[in-house]
Amino acid sequence: MKKIILTIASLFAIHSTVLAAPKSSVDFSAGNTKLQKQLVFSELGIVWAFVFINDDEALATIKNGKLLHLNLKTKAKKEITGLPQIAVHGQGGLMEVVLSPNFAKDKLVYITYTKETSKGQYTTALGHGEFTGSALSNFKEIFVAQPSSGKGEHFGGRVVIESPNTIWLTVGERGDRDNSQKLSNHLGKVLRLTNEGKAHPENPYIGQSEKKPEIYSYGHRNPQGLLIHPTTKELWVQEHGPRGGDEINVSKKGLNYGWPKATYGAEYWGPRIGQKTADGTEQPIHHWTPSIAPCGFIVYTQDYIPEWKGKVFSGALVKTHLNVLEMKDHKTVKEDRLFVDESLRVRSVGTNPKGELFYGTDEGHLFRISKK
Repeated sequence: MKKIILTIASLFAIHSTVLAAPKSSVDFSAGNTKLQKQLVFSELGIVWAFVFINDDEALATIKNGKLLHLNLKTKAKKEITGLPQIAVHGQGGLMEVVLSPNFAKDKLVYITYTKETSKGQYTTALGHGEFTGSALSNFKEIFVAQPSSGKGEHFGGRVVIESPNTIWLTVGERGDRDNSQKLSNHLGKVLRLTNEGKAHPENPYIGQSEKKPEIYSYGHRNPQGLLIHPTTKELWVQEHGPRGGDEINVSKKGLNYGWPKATYGAEYWGPRIGQKTADGTEQPIHHWTPSIAPCGFIVYTQDYIPEWKGKVFSGALVKTHLNVLEMKDHKTVKEDRLFVDESLRVRSVGTNPKGELFYGTDEGHLFRISKK
């Protein structure tokens, strides 16, 4: 009995360590620049994404269906109303939030979310509303991925608005890997849409029967990172592998990125999945094996922290750190893993206009990294 009691006590000690409150402030350096990481908000819920309106105000999506307005100066947080009905199902819920390129004039805020299309059937949806300061008014759903599924995994949901009439959207394969190779559905794909949610006229499968016209590239598993590279203007996609094989890909028109035919990953219970390479498929420019479970994805572009300019930042859900890649000509030069010892699942990363870097965690924290 004594041994059992000690074992249970040990488990509680481990659990307490994992859930312990993070330090409110940590000093570190990037080259010659002295930095400070500060905890600016806690108890938010799973911080799936955030976007800054200005240096001190941000909108953050919380997976449980809440859109929050956060004021870093006053520490106030306010729930924004006017959202559509959001289904919190498995890995799904309220996901991406991005601003219109003309936000100063049109005040449009775009979100992705899980939609229940019929009883027990769910998919990824995209819509927008006008930000009033307290609500998203006149909300309009502009795209719903097909088909729906009862499964709870791999919704994708990342968005980049490249121009007023070009929207990029990722959709995961919903835990059915064969979807990624089927051009008759939206699952396991990168999509290119107009601002009305229609197929972009320059997509590769326009006018081809049995192929979804919204598809831009395919063979993706669960892409939860998406950006336009600031220098090359390429579309970069970051996606989860299974046990190994997390990838960064340069998405190009009509190309196949391999899943599940070509992957560096293996089944969770052991054997390999497919091959590392396969005819007709593209190779990633970077892969993590073992997996870090990357989520959130930016290239740091500001002059505020000069040592970080041009570096790629990602969150890591499984390896619990902020990941930093230095890349040149599609090759990784160096990788750094920050704050590993804090054991926090980093899901979202971004900057404010000033260049301070922020990241959000599944434990409900939002951190700021600024000059000391």
